[in-house]
This record gives sequence, structure tokens and C-alpha cells, in this order.
Amino acid sequence: MATYLLTQNDAGVVMTTTLQNADGTAIDLTDATVYFHCGAEGDPDSLIVDALATVIDAEAGRVSYTWTADDTAEAGEYQAEFELQYAAGTVIRTVPSRSGAFKVVIRPEVA
Repeated sequence: MATYLLTQNDAGVVMTTTLQNADGTAIDLTDATVYFHCGAEGDPDSLIVDALATVIDAEAGRVSYTWTADDTAEAGEYQAEFELQYAAGTVIRTVPSRSGAFKVVIRPEVA
């Protein structure tokens, strides 16, 4: 996954990605609820985002998250991941899993 760059207090920025298996194939998100988590690595109390993501194309593994001003209020470097929960919560999977979370950088505003 990529590093996402934002500026402090940005809102309405849509981050879109394809969730993939280790072999590069798309994860089928049919019947999945997808959550987006972003915060300081290893500190679940530091989450700046803990929200539902939007599934754009379930079979192709396409999801998005739209950032709010509250999400980007604090400049800094964060780790992020998507959590997939399938029907009745029986299967929970975090993406990315093998390579660790991806990076989000929120730069301070200039003015």
C-alpha cells in the first residue's frame, strides 16, 4: 500500500484503494463490512479515524474513505489499515496484513 499525504484540516479528500490478497488478487468484499482505522502504531487509544469505509466495487476489492476536518486536525505520521468483517462477524481480516499497516502523513498547514 501507498503512503497517503494530506494537509492539516483537509476535508473531502477521497482515498481510494484496491484491497488485495498476498498474491495480488483482489479480495472479494461481497457481504463484508469494511472499517478504516488510522492512528499511532501500537496505540489503539490514539485513533484519529475509526469509521466505516465505502465499498465501491465488492468483487474487485475497491474501497474508499473520505477524510473529514476532524480526522486531519492533528499533523503527524500515522499508520492505517482496513478491517473486513464478513457476515455475522464470523470472519475478521485486517488489510494489509503481511506487510503491516500503510502510512498516512498529515502535514501542518502553512497558514
